[in-house]
Amino acid sequence: MPETLSDRQLNRATLARQWMLARADIAIPDALTFLLGLQAQTTNTPYIALWNRIAGFTHGALTAVITDKTLLRATTMRTTLHLHTVPDMRSIRPLMQPVLDRTFSSVAKSRAINADRLAVNRQGVAIIDEAPMTAGELGRRLLEHFPASDPLVLAQVVQGAETLIQIPPTRIWGHGGAPLLMRIEKWIGQGLSAPIPLPQLVLRYLAAYGPASVKDMQTWCGLTRLAPAFDSVREHLVEFRGEDGRVLYDLPNAPRPDPDTPAPVRFLPDYDNVFLGFADRSRLQPPHARERMVVVNGYVAIFTIDGFIAGNWTVNRTKDRLTIDLAPFRKLSKAEQADIEAEAHAMGAFLADGMAKVAVEWRPLVG
Repeated sequence: MPETLSDRQLNRATLARQWMLARADIAIPDALTFLLGLQAQTTNTPYIALWNRIAGFTHGALTAVITDKTLLRATTMRTTLHLHTVPDMRSIRPLMQPVLDRTFSSVAKSRAINADRLAVNRQGVAIIDEAPMTAGELGRRLLEHFPASDPLVLAQVVQGAETLIQIPPTRIWGHGGAPLLMRIEKWIGQGLSAPIPLPQLVLRYLAAYGPASVKDMQTWCGLTRLAPAFDSVREHLVEFRGEDGRVLYDLPNAPRPDPDTPAPVRFLPDYDNVFLGFADRSRLQPPHARERMVVVNGYVAIFTIDGFIAGNWTVNRTKDRLTIDLAPFRKLSKAEQADIEAEAHAMGAFLADGMAKVAVEWRPLVG
């Protein structure tokens, strides 16, 4: 009978894989390779995610490997933006293309396009290859050729069919505004490669996120019917059970620390792989957190205590002051509050980047 792993055991295993028990001394590209990319829905999300994971991480270090084209930001898993190494972008994106096709086809059908999608894409490629531009500009340019259509949908058709990289100087730390887009072929001089084999992706996912279920991986990437891929590498896996009896798989020698291993406070961005990588998030999200999490566009920025979600945090900025607002989900001890405040000040200093004073404020516990 497979061993049953408690949520606390799964918590420590996950935090160990994600370098959240202790920050790692690892190069940024190597970290992105191991993690299979980082959610990058907003400009600052990957910066905050890596600050939590890498010792001595700086804004400039990540910006440098984005601007030198070592890392690429484009739509991949779950039809959302991710930051990947070049090899992973080239091999993961084509694997996700059927999901993207279904998603963007549904969008096009639900709104006015009044044009052949292949024709729209051909014209879009011709336009965007002239010079980098925003999605808004691409849509407006396409509208000149397809005047009966919605410009937003016209741009989305091209975004779904082509790998459009969000290029500097947009989408790097300190730069706002709509991202500039360029096709991968133009940005790095080569297109997509053969898709990564699914069995290989299973093994890499489990290395970074295991122990996990088939459904967990499907939620992480957006693909379906992954059970055969798990079966194909079954001889290389060990099997466990969750507290609710669900089947979990892992690599035999992957870290599964003692459940009493200390876990420091962490401040996670509103889109973080450590939370989005699972269908069942009870390894990080206790019942009181599920009940209290105020969801904005699907996710919120959260902080952890003892490895589990204990509240959410927001940032308020003025000209010379940055305030971290803390909203706890449960009553905290004085020691816990002190630990959270210390990490909040550190996070605030990172976010302020020397440009503002940092303050930390608590919101009252409601209910």
